[in-house]
Amino acid sequence: MTVRPYFFLMIQSEDAVNLKQLQPGDSLTVTIKRFNHKYLGETTIQGKTVLVPGTIPGETIRGEVIRNWKRRLLLKPVEILEASSDRATPKCQHFTTCAGCQFQHINYEAQLAIKESRLRSYFDEDHPAQPLPLRGVIGSPNPYRYRNSIKVHGPGEPGFWQVLGVDMMRNEECPICVETVDQALQKERQDHFQRFTRQGILNVLIRGTKIGETYVGPENPDPEEVAWLNEELTHPLTGETYKLVVPAHAFWQGSTPMLPTLVEQVVRPIRDFQPEMLIESYCGMGLFGLMSAPFAKEVIGIEEHPLAIEAAKQNQENLGVANLRIFRSKTEDCLLEYLNILPEEKSSLIVDPPRSGLPKKVLKQILKSPPQQLVYVSCSPESFARNLNALCKQTYHLKDMVGLDLFPQTKHLECVGVLERV
Repeated sequence: MTVRPYFFLMIQSEDAVNLKQLQPGDSLTVTIKRFNHKYLGETTIQGKTVLVPGTIPGETIRGEVIRNWKRRLLLKPVEILEASSDRATPKCQHFTTCAGCQFQHINYEAQLAIKESRLRSYFDEDHPAQPLPLRGVIGSPNPYRYRNSIKVHGPGEPGFWQVLGVDMMRNEECPICVETVDQALQKERQDHFQRFTRQGILNVLIRGTKIGETYVGPENPDPEEVAWLNEELTHPLTGETYKLVVPAHAFWQGSTPMLPTLVEQVVRPIRDFQPEMLIESYCGMGLFGLMSAPFAKEVIGIEEHPLAIEAAKQNQENLGVANLRIFRSKTEDCLLEYLNILPEEKSSLIVDPPRSGLPKKVLKQILKSPPQQLVYVSCSPESFARNLNALCKQTYHLKDMVGLDLFPQTKHLECVGVLERV
């Protein structure tokens, strides 16, 4: 994609063409007015929404028609005729075609500003958490080469989703991945993933650890074929290096360089509070519980995924963490039972729910028997704000809040909120 001053070219304007007649491959010049909710550049012409990935509001571009629906038109940017001062050069040849990244064309400081603005936008002036104690968004030391796992999917030779597409694209690289993962992807792509497609395996997971181990295999293997990897993490508050085992097929934080920062932001308030008892719900492999164990008298982890439970217990045993107990259960079914045994004072709860946030059933349990301290880890600012609306009405005060850019070049943002019982 080229960037040229607008006055060098004479392109048919958006008002001089009937959008209904445009076919794939046709050209159209438009000026981008805004981002949509998926952070695609967007404008409205003749009552139709025109979407252009890889553009910035205020830019004028010449685009190639990819798809023309009844109410939407998708363009691929070909030339930037008037460029934003925030524009950067994407590092991936598949950017604007692959749906994985939204921001490679924006310089990193501007990306962080966009994410902070988005986070604030979910808290209107009447939100009970206002005024927000937001410390900003902590940027990643590695805006590229950070992601430690990817999944590629069929039908056919597995790949990534296309932007607004129903088909997969066969990406040849992924520069946001750590080098071992990207190299494994390139190697498999050169062979068209034949060692998997020949067996009818169309969903493939590639995962790499900090110490260089790599798994390439089925996303959902038979139980006897589960792969275990060795991982290493230095505790950001104690300096101790933990040797961990991680099953490739269970959830593990996907940003290798930002993992210590995330742990620090979650565990620091636990260290400062020194609870008698700490519960970590949705604990996965027990990461935050393990890291919090030096600062709490007793730690309880709740998780339903059997592989995650096995990893948590194995790491607990290997590390000799005596004050941590892991229970296999669904948070929605049992949280209140554990909340009821917390002491009135010096009690803490860490929640790290899925993107949809805390279900109403869990919120009710927390509000019925609220611990003194609540540390909320969220991968969705929208559900985070929605849950805090319930938590902060009468029961909690939002003491501290920070965003963490675990996934640069994408729209995703992690948040950590520290709440105190009123």
